[in-house]
Amino acid sequence: MQAQSSINESKIIVEPQHAANRSSALIAILAASAFAFFFGLGRLGFLGPDEPRYAEVAREMFVSGDYISTRLCGCLWFEKPALLYWLSAIGYRFFGVNELAARLPSAVAALMTVLVLYGTLHRFRFGRLAASASLVLATSGIFIAYAHVAVPDMILTAATTAALLAAYAASTATGRARPAYWAASFGFMGLGVLAKGLVGIVLVLAIIAAYFLLTKQLKQVRSRDLVLGLAVFLVVAASWYAPVTMKHGWSFIEEFFIRHHFQRYTSNEFGHPQPIFFFPLVALAGAAPWTFLLVPAIARVRSLRLRDNARDSLLALAWIWVAVPLIFFSFSESKLPGYIVPISPALAVIIGVEIESFWRGDRRRTLNAALWLTALTVIGMSVALVVYSRREAPDISGFPVTLEYLPLAIAVGSIVALAANRRRAFVAGAAGVVTAIILSSVILLFPPLSDEVSMKSLSLEAAAALRPGEKIGFYLKKEFAPVFYAEGRVLCEPRRGGTFYALHEQMLYEALETEKSMIVITKPNWVEGLKSDPRFSTELIAAQGDSLAFRVALK
Repeated sequence: MQAQSSINESKIIVEPQHAANRSSALIAILAASAFAFFFGLGRLGFLGPDEPRYAEVAREMFVSGDYISTRLCGCLWFEKPALLYWLSAIGYRFFGVNELAARLPSAVAALMTVLVLYGTLHRFRFGRLAASASLVLATSGIFIAYAHVAVPDMILTAATTAALLAAYAASTATGRARPAYWAASFGFMGLGVLAKGLVGIVLVLAIIAAYFLLTKQLKQVRSRDLVLGLAVFLVVAASWYAPVTMKHGWSFIEEFFIRHHFQRYTSNEFGHPQPIFFFPLVALAGAAPWTFLLVPAIARVRSLRLRDNARDSLLALAWIWVAVPLIFFSFSESKLPGYIVPISPALAVIIGVEIESFWRGDRRRTLNAALWLTALTVIGMSVALVVYSRREAPDISGFPVTLEYLPLAIAVGSIVALAANRRRAFVAGAAGVVTAIILSSVILLFPPLSDEVSMKSLSLEAAAALRPGEKIGFYLKKEFAPVFYAEGRVLCEPRRGGTFYALHEQMLYEALETEKSMIVITKPNWVEGLKSDPRFSTELIAAQGDSLAFRVALK
């Protein structure tokens, strides 16, 4: 194929000026990425239900030294594989048991994803595309958000990206390089399976198969390369799956594979129903501020030449990379935004092609309109930050006011650059707005929002009030920050595979027949029934927003 020969001939000597430009671009992208992913990483308490639970499983691993059995509050908890917990435990060893250490694996994985994307595109002589796609990825909203939370989605994204790009390289390689690329691809699939289960190989293989079918390269895949790759995959994946299965047998298989894979996909047992169009909307919103550049990108699909154009072949892979997960997860009964974070690098490539085309002087009307809509997007984001900060932090004055308006000033500058046809200045300005918003948000908004978005304060107060042997439970309040901040001193319920929460007073009564007393986290609208029940004595321990902590005991 011509596409294959054109890529194979891409090993050229880089001129000094080109090397200097490449170094400057790489340094700029590294700086933007590091700032976007690491700044403010430990400034907020754990968010939502998943972060504190995953952080606590890692803490219990770290404290116990048992890196095979995943436990939550002392009870076996087989919801996710061990890779995130292992990496968080390494963070605990070097930085202490805190939010920063638990989130570091996600931030590092995000940075590695950007570097892998940049390096691979440069390897195939897509120099400008490497810069544009990497910059888009580093400044896309959903990618930045998941780089800041202690969940496995970003680690899966890094593994998926490396696996797919290695398979792409294998499709163009010859000689000894081809089996090496296939081995690397399957090795990264193994890491993906260690990060989040079967999705780490099933979706990657589906994307690779669709790409090879579309480009008519399936016959070039040699069975011995696949056998070698599969052997590498098994070695990597078996590092945890083999010992945990040997140790816990059917209970692990039933909980991990049957319940948290198949039942999660086919039922709403875990309470995350969304309409079928949920993930396309998340993908569009998550690509902000670059979303509108997908419009000219879609128009480009019809003119792709897969047989004789290496760039178009890469673009085809990116579109398949987007389509397969979107279709697969849209039919799932359980939907969470993190499921499609792995398509972010593919969207970055698709959008990056449009930015590169803009840099080259493309005058298409759809592209021009998309660029102006992108400019309006960064203006809107900047104005929204000012309005929101005025509401949440109305007393700011002095230097912080400068930070409040910094994104807006950069956004105005980017519009001026677009009007003056200063192409690189406009793209840099749009990316700069995103980094300025991060800077302003961390400094201005994180302090006043801390108690609104995280139950860290209440959890620490409740933990400090615990008596010897006493534990925390939940009375119709499924907020899981206490599982980490109370260092696992939370009552678990092995039958349901999680922490204890009472759906009614009788469940609380039955729990207290074995526990002398308990601190329960609840909401004000449930307190009256709790206090009026003649079986219980109650004592208010702490309050935060609409959450309350009560010590409850049987009279």
